[in-house]
Amino acid sequence: MAQTGRGSTEEIYRTLRQRICLLDLEPGERLPEVALAEEFGVSRTPIRQVLDRLKHERLVIQQPGLGATVAPLDPREIRDVWAVRLKLAELTGEFIHLPSPTGVIAELETIREELDNVRTSRDIRALGLLYSRYHDALLPLISSETLRRIHDLLYHQTERVWLQFLPEMDLDAEIDIMNDELDQTLDALANRDAARLADVRAKHLRMLVDRFNSHLARPLG
Repeated sequence: MAQTGRGSTEEIYRTLRQRICLLDLEPGERLPEVALAEEFGVSRTPIRQVLDRLKHERLVIQQPGLGATVAPLDPREIRDVWAVRLKLAELTGEFIHLPSPTGVIAELETIREELDNVRTSRDIRALGLLYSRYHDALLPLISSETLRRIHDLLYHQTERVWLQFLPEMDLDAEIDIMNDELDQTLDALANRDAARLADVRAKHLRMLVDRFNSHLARPLG
């Protein structure tokens, strides 16, 4: 893996991806190579590599004369991605390897505890970061590298949509839903029940899609 002035190209990629997915960088915001190279203490070559990778993942667009910008959010495309994620979630049980690696249950319990802080702080970004940690904690349980890679790619393509709509939704209800998902996930892991774990994830993803569609269907004004 290529090394850079302040870490690896992979670390720069993960940092920029997180900024995009948590809306620290908003849709349409420019991503100037020179400024990014200066920030990370590297040449423009690894920055171009990272931006090309993010473009491939549909998080960045590049236009002649304009350079790279954060990709816009297309609700119709997002619906399609969520539909694929849902189908994959329904199949995941066949590829989940249990018992879980050391530390997974402890991380999920920590995330559940930190949800109470979000209920007090009303910090939407913090909630998004906790759900991202939840996703990352469960990713190693998927035994198929191909499925794991696709699952991760599609998750990050849809992650920022939820955050974008959160200010207009019931934050306490969203926290309750996530807490319920964590409880059911921990129970499935404790019982080494791969099928139930897949069902939990599919059920909650279906609920999220329903909330998203209901939100888009609301009358304007």
